[in-house]
Amino acid sequence: MCLAGGIPVNAESIARSFGSALAELHTISVDDCPFPALDGTVLANWAHARVEAAALTAADGPYRGIAPARLLDILDDQMADLGDAKTVIVHGSLSASDVWFHPESGLSLTTWDHVGLGDCHLDLAMGAKLLGDTYGYAVVAPFFEAYDLDRVDAVRLDAFQLLVHLLTT
Repeated sequence: MCLAGGIPVNAESIARSFGSALAELHTISVDDCPFPALDGTVLANWAHARVEAAALTAADGPYRGIAPARLLDILDDQMADLGDAKTVIVHGSLSASDVWFHPESGLSLTTWDHVGLGDCHLDLAMGAKLLGDTYGYAVVAPFFEAYDLDRVDAVRLDAFQLLVHLLTT
């Protein structure tokens, strides 16, 4: 696999760099932080509005066969059961154009338009989807290892993966 210009890349190395970058971002102090709240409730409301404005088809992504209205019900149930999480600075909109990798200078996160204070699992779900869609889902495990598996809550991650699906499909 190559980057633009024919520079060879190692997808696992990129995944590990990405996981480490998010781990570092999520440890920045939120004291006196001016960023808005980007919590699960706000995002779930965005997902509801998006689905109602342009309903997803039941064939979209990993949730194929489940009607969009049912996905929203599942999301609401999952988010209600999560409780409070530690608030961190989250990038909030990770896409391929927001993650730049150069073999010599490493990984950079760009386009901070949706930065906010929220649950780290938002960025983790977005990152896992981005890596899986770009390089294949085999590189997602090294991404989480580099982030630190002890800091990942599988239940929260599952809820945020559904949320990211509804926000990005």
